[in-house]
Amino acid sequence: MVKISIKGIKRILDITEGSSKNLKRLILVALFPIFLFPSESFASPKLIAIVKTGEFTTYLRAIKGVKQVINQSGEEVEFVEYTIPEELLEKERILKEIRTRRPDLILTIGSKSTELVSEYIKEIPIIFSAVLNPVVSGLVPSMDSPQGNLTGAALDVPLKIQLEKFKLVVPHLKRVGVVYTEETESLILQAQSYAQELGIDLVALLIQSEKEIPAIFEKLKNEVDGIWAVADPLIFTPQSAQFILLFTLRNGLPLMGLTPSFVQAGALFTLAPDYKDVGRQSGEMALEIISGKDPKQIPVSMPRMIYLYLNLKTAQQISLNIPPDLIDVAKEVFR
Repeated sequence: MVKISIKGIKRILDITEGSSKNLKRLILVALFPIFLFPSESFASPKLIAIVKTGEFTTYLRAIKGVKQVINQSGEEVEFVEYTIPEELLEKERILKEIRTRRPDLILTIGSKSTELVSEYIKEIPIIFSAVLNPVVSGLVPSMDSPQGNLTGAALDVPLKIQLEKFKLVVPHLKRVGVVYTEETESLILQAQSYAQELGIDLVALLIQSEKEIPAIFEKLKNEVDGIWAVADPLIFTPQSAQFILLFTLRNGLPLMGLTPSFVQAGALFTLAPDYKDVGRQSGEMALEIISGKDPKQIPVSMPRMIYLYLNLKTAQQISLNIPPDLIDVAKEVFR
């Protein structure tokens, strides 16, 4: 079907200014079916609800990436943004408003908003962005087959890449210590095989409570060449994170932290994704959904742009020389 806009019709009539009445009448008759049976160009724009739980810089970068991809696609889309507060009644009010408004697609930013929205809304497609460990947290059953009305772009840096980079940053690395709970046990099982491929002995210790951390790290300090931090909410509370940072520094243990803020606080290094590009990945999935694809047919994506963050002050304190080529390619170096 021919697509024509209101502006286009007006332009046609302007061009015929001064023409005979019969010619204008013929043009209007020709255009009449377009008004009677409007093409898709007259369809309402798709409505996308963006849901977050705060104005964090990382979240805003992800949203910028989402909008960039969708706006560049040429699709007619209207965005409406919601920030879910902590207060229970207001939280429920916003979730009810989103469901009542029935957007064509919901885009959640971060784990907390994704959990809230996916539990409450099952009938509208949901794409998440900037979510860590979506399988471990129970959001999706697997990365390849997300199922239900939910898929998205995860923050997880592939385990093999993490261990490969650890070995590059710490050339003498042979034994790596990691503490985990039942929640992150599946990650450790995957990491074991990658560690073997790289010639690394992964010393993995299971704990049941945060209270076990001091004793576990005392046990590890003489058995490993470095500590690998896995994002586990039971282990990395504000109190235990501070203890682990101080412990590794005092005992000369290279620590691969969870985020750039960990590196700034004293961890030796970390790998972190580009949040804006993670947002772009979510935007690309959103376009697939708008085109009619089922969320369960779209695998969860992993970051494709990963940056290295280094703390040279920590390296000096633990008597470690970082290869110069790694310093050159680091996204940020804390000195």
